[in-house]
Amino acid sequence: MNYLAHLFLAGRDADSLLGNLAGDFVKGRLRDEYAPGVRRGIITHRKIDEFTDTHPAVAAFRRVITAEHGHYARVISDVFFDHFLACDWVEYSSESRDDFLRRVFTMLDARIDEMPGYLRFVYPRMRDEGWLESYSEIEGIHTALRNLSRRFSRAPRLETATHFLTDSRGTLQAHFRRFFPDVIEYAKQIR
Repeated sequence: MNYLAHLFLAGRDADSLLGNLAGDFVKGRLRDEYAPGVRRGIITHRKIDEFTDTHPAVAAFRRVITAEHGHYARVISDVFFDHFLACDWVEYSSESRDDFLRRVFTMLDARIDEMPGYLRFVYPRMRDEGWLESYSEIEGIHTALRNLSRRFSRAPRLETATHFLTDSRGTLQAHFRRFFPDVIEYAKQIR
């Protein structure tokens, strides 16, 4: 899962949203440095990642990408999940995506000073540059993957994977649609 999906799967309160967004920015054991609700959000994020990694539809999704991108298929898949969620938003939420993002950004804006480490710098860019809004477009996914590639020492050119969003779209979308209702239910159970 990537940013949009983790925010979507979080609870509606600011602590849960912050914790679920912070999950990729917090490594190792959790101590008392986070409020209990934020801590629960980080734990929820980690459990959702574990659930995702063991789901058969996700394994099938990643197999489409693995031959070309090897172990980076996991990273690419996470970003692609946000694309399919953004494109199919109305199938999963009665709240519009724009209203959802306005609500989330309003709650998170008040908590910037509490954001751990690098998230404090990434979040304003994410909000101001419209990262989450851009995920419904292939060009937005291309940009996200290009930026992710820069974070790896081998510069894997992950953005070249966007061709799968046209070449294998039906297959990938079918795998996503088998998986996503299951992770929604799982997230409800563990929150």
